[in-house]
Amino acid sequence: MVCMTNHESKDGVDQVLTGTMRWDLGFGNEYAHEVVWRCDGMRAGRLYSRSTFGSREEAEKFAQKMRRAEPDQIFNVEAIAASTTWN
Repeated sequence: MVCMTNHESKDGVDQVLTGTMRWDLGFGNEYAHEVVWRCDGMRAGRLYSRSTFGSREEAEKFAQKMRRAEPDQIFNVEAIAASTTWN
């Protein structure tokens, strides 16, 4: 979060100016949704890799690429609640 505090109040404390608040959540900001997509790579019945994506298209594209690169793994894409992934 980035704030501008150019206004000083009577008690000498900076205050945020109205309309100057800008939220900068960094990398992944465009994925602020309630649902995310998880791609699990399984090998011999065990979880080998797990990746999380902001859209189904990204997850499917990744899974297709990995199926070609790692033919001995099974890649599954599923929707999950974002609240189960991050605090």
